[in-house]
Amino acid sequence: MSSDASGIARDVGAAPRVSVILIVRDGERFIEEALASIAAQTMPSLEAIVVDDGSRDRTVEIVQRCVARDPVRMRLARHEHGSNRGMSASRNLGIRHARGGYITFLDHDDAMLPEKLARQAALLDAHPEVCAVVGPNIRWRSWSVGGASRGARSSDDGRDVESHRRGDEVQQLGVDGQAVLVPPGLLPFFLRRTASTPQAPMVRREAIDAIGGFEDAFTDMYEDQVFFSKLFLHGSVLVDTEPLHRYRQHDDSCVRRTHRDGRQRAARRRFLRWLQERLAQADDSVAAGLLPIVAAEIRASWFASLRAVPSRMRALLRLRR
Repeated sequence: MSSDASGIARDVGAAPRVSVILIVRDGERFIEEALASIAAQTMPSLEAIVVDDGSRDRTVEIVQRCVARDPVRMRLARHEHGSNRGMSASRNLGIRHARGGYITFLDHDDAMLPEKLARQAALLDAHPEVCAVVGPNIRWRSWSVGGASRGARSSDDGRDVESHRRGDEVQQLGVDGQAVLVPPGLLPFFLRRTASTPQAPMVRREAIDAIGGFEDAFTDMYEDQVFFSKLFLHGSVLVDTEPLHRYRQHDDSCVRRTHRDGRQRAARRRFLRWLQERLAQADDSVAAGLLPIVAAEIRASWFASLRAVPSRMRALLRLRR
């Protein structure tokens, strides 16, 4: 086993079927649980590449401890000099070192159910015409109730049997039943409804290479929508009905922080403008249906920002009194 300039240990053994790219920055609160959900997968042929994005807390120490317990399947990568490069660049670093033919993603504060990798890999095997599999997430609120995320009474497949009583809900992707969607796939739906953006797809390595991975310029919000836009414009995608990804709801998430800081609308307009430019290079039959949606969403975002100005002014006046 050897290490390269990024600090990642390379296993020269047989390549795994699936690579999980887990990115993290200052994630000491949740990272161990995310890694445990990978270790608990029913598919043995996997690797987890944890990319640290300049953490300043105990994250690296915790990850190194987990890697020491499972050095064949788990590895740690860091940017040069331990720098902070953002979410897209971190995912791309993980992709560059991934050896699996299938690649999926996990954020440090989320978790995957034990059968996720096995089920999605089997679906890709059964559908050679698709470039990826996506499915709904579980809006995971029950983790914070009575220790639900650690030791709660669970069913045999890892689901918390009380979760429905604590506010968990399954995301709606806008598709009834399992379906193969040709371009533009789910793109029109989640453009109009951001909450319907899928998470943690399992993607064929050759499809990621074909679309150029993630866009480094998108360091936080909307990096996932940029990637999904490229993916849905590239080829057919299988939409599964089984929720296999737990999306933790908490106040320190990237999404919540961006909304609190008032940066969400500007970030969304930046994504939409990027998509307009991307569609100019897409097939006319696909772009023609999407461009009016994008234009309408840009206008709606500007109107929402203008409506928010008086309330912000009132808030500032209250602070000055």
